[in-house]
Amino acid sequence: MRALKSPQLWLASAHLAADGVSALAGFAVLTLLVTGICLLPVALTGAPLVIAAAWLLQRLADAERDRYAILCGLEIPAPSAPELSRNLLRSTLTVLTNRSTWRQVCYFALLIPVSALNVMAVALAWAGPTMLALLPFYYAELPLGRAAIGPLNIDNTGTALAVAAVGVLTGLTVSPAVIRTLRALDISLARTLFAPSRDTRLTQQVAYLTASRARVVDAAEAERRRIERDLHDGAQQRLVAMAMTLGRASSRLRGAGHPETVELIESARSEAREAINELRDLTRGLHPPVLTDRGLDAALSAVAARSPIPVTIDVDAVPRPSTTVEGIAYFVVSEALTNVAKHAAASTAWVTIRRIDDRLAVTIGDDGIGGATLGRGGGLSGLADRVSGVDGRLRVTSPVGGPTVIEVDMKCV
Repeated sequence: MRALKSPQLWLASAHLAADGVSALAGFAVLTLLVTGICLLPVALTGAPLVIAAAWLLQRLADAERDRYAILCGLEIPAPSAPELSRNLLRSTLTVLTNRSTWRQVCYFALLIPVSALNVMAVALAWAGPTMLALLPFYYAELPLGRAAIGPLNIDNTGTALAVAAVGVLTGLTVSPAVIRTLRALDISLARTLFAPSRDTRLTQQVAYLTASRARVVDAAEAERRRIERDLHDGAQQRLVAMAMTLGRASSRLRGAGHPETVELIESARSEAREAINELRDLTRGLHPPVLTDRGLDAALSAVAARSPIPVTIDVDAVPRPSTTVEGIAYFVVSEALTNVAKHAAASTAWVTIRRIDDRLAVTIGDDGIGGATLGRGGGLSGLADRVSGVDGRLRVTSPVGGPTVIEVDMKCV
């Protein structure tokens, strides 16, 4: 009795009965698709039918997912739909080579015989026990005054009551089990052919994570540019103004004969200059304005000019990559040249940047003592982590005795 009171049992019965409607709609769409495919050799006259059938198939699949969600409580993720273009032939080929299209075709093709079985099973599961349970009330009214179930003749009340008891017992035990079993098979069919395959799910997850990582990296670069602008236009300008004010005050007090006060003001002025230089170095490390205005060539030429060792810069990156990629390339080169100046004992260094299709290749080399590694926690591992944020790779070749070559490959978009 608990089984009969369960809403899930009756929702499952409604779901199985509705299979017939879905099968009829699927049969109509499959007929349209087959017709379109057969007409394709005739000057592509079937191409519009194929595209229309694929669109209808996708809508039917969405309706089926909604039906499973409402009646079975099953959420089936939808695969990504094929991207169509204005080119009729290309769109047709996209539809016909799309894996999800053929999975949907297989589902609706299998649903036709399955739905016939389900509808008959649901009808027998509930109508059969009901007819047997009511047999004592109508067997005598039949044309022959009796009922026959196979070899069994029901021509008296005792036999009719026994058959009715079997019908009630069947309705309470067998029918719910049949409905649940058919519902489980239906769900298995939908999960197998409607849900994206494991490879598709992994591909979608990788694409989502890649896009998410790119958004995070872009947001971080935008934040660095904002901080650079705030420091350059705010704190740095205030310090410059303060240094100028202190200079004027020092000049006036020097003429008034206050050497001790002048000495204090000059000390404060020197500290302000140091703070300005530190802020300027900090903003260069974040995202220098010249990089935004004039690109990598000009920005890295300025870095090379400040280097204590000679650096040759050769940049050919036209068209310019995205601001995020430019910022990372600038940071990698700047940090690498700083490491060369501090640790490599080199007499010269060089930087080569080339754009090849949608990739940016960056090479930094020096003629120093070598021995650089990508060890965890080192400066180069930090550069590798930052490069990996834009789906890039960093490789270090640095035998003992040199030379050291750092190669970076990144996507330009």
